[in-house]
Amino acid sequence: MEFKIGRDELNRALARIQGIVERRSTNPILGNALLRVGEGNLRILATDTEVSFVGDQPAEVVVPGEITLGARYLYEITRSLPGDRLTLSMEGGGLEVRITAGKSLFTLRGLSAADFPPVVEAVPGQGFHITGAGLKDLIENTLFAISQDDTRTGLNGACVQRVQGRSGDPCVRFVATDGHRLSLCDRPFQGEFAPPGGLLLPKKGLTELRKLCDETDAVFEVLFSDRDAVFRRGSLTFSMRLLEGEFPDYPQVIPESWQRRVVVHRPSLAEALRRVNIMSAERSSIVALHVEDGVLRLHSRNSEHGSAADEIEAQVEGEPLDVGFNARYFLDVLAVMTDDMVVLELGDTLSPCLIKPHSVEDRLFVVMPMRLE
Repeated sequence: MEFKIGRDELNRALARIQGIVERRSTNPILGNALLRVGEGNLRILATDTEVSFVGDQPAEVVVPGEITLGARYLYEITRSLPGDRLTLSMEGGGLEVRITAGKSLFTLRGLSAADFPPVVEAVPGQGFHITGAGLKDLIENTLFAISQDDTRTGLNGACVQRVQGRSGDPCVRFVATDGHRLSLCDRPFQGEFAPPGGLLLPKKGLTELRKLCDETDAVFEVLFSDRDAVFRRGSLTFSMRLLEGEFPDYPQVIPESWQRRVVVHRPSLAEALRRVNIMSAERSSIVALHVEDGVLRLHSRNSEHGSAADEIEAQVEGEPLDVGFNARYFLDVLAVMTDDMVVLELGDTLSPCLIKPHSVEDRLFVVMPMRLE
């Protein structure tokens, strides 16, 4: 095997897989990338058996072949080398690759490509299309609410559904919850998407997919099989294994009515929450909200160190109310919202708070209350 390739192109491809490959696996080959060279092309494959990546890069191929190399070492080597072009070569039947650029030389020992686990490179059928920006919005507005408790398998991913949007057009919906909060986001799509029920996408897969969405607003084609979700953009294919488990009947926890409605400046609320949260109990981060005409007051107390209070202007409908919430959950929501003004819809002291943008209705968030001492 021997080929020449632009350093920046190879580095960019290797950067995409650093979060996918396993660094502490009992199977060493999961820490490697498979390099498959032939017909003027380098194909790079990486997988942890649950999340996979396949990407093509143009290359000047002298001798076709394939090998797996440590993804982290290869990335660190290529990014450190001088010049614009690299040469990678493997002589004879050995598993050692020479990497050269100018007068610099590295050798990297690999593992046989025959031992590399299978990777999803394509699935049959025709999928739907969505912009990178739309896909990124779906992920960012729900990723933080996915449960990290591995014993709750139905909550360890984002649920994907087809719904009817406010305009009447079909939308893709992502929903996530950890039992204490819920996030929901809808985005329009083009094409066919009619899943038999809610599909669960894993958190790691969504985290890595979001990085690919950051690169460009190019359109992704999305396809589903019985086991996998596949996202294709140009010569790039990214896949993740669907989670098993039953997502809860989430519409039951979304409040349908409110007794108090608060319209407040989002940056001001976030700043006040951060200040007051300094003195909240470390384990619960509980902050009390006092709602009354024209003002939203915030208060926290730490039994060992002191207390904090703040207030901001707000448009309030309904009777006064004192209710407690986890400040971190509120801050996570406010961090992904972009509207200057947000709406809080509240019931009583035991009712969840519905949070949504003031100007659009394509996303919403629910935070469960906490009992005030």
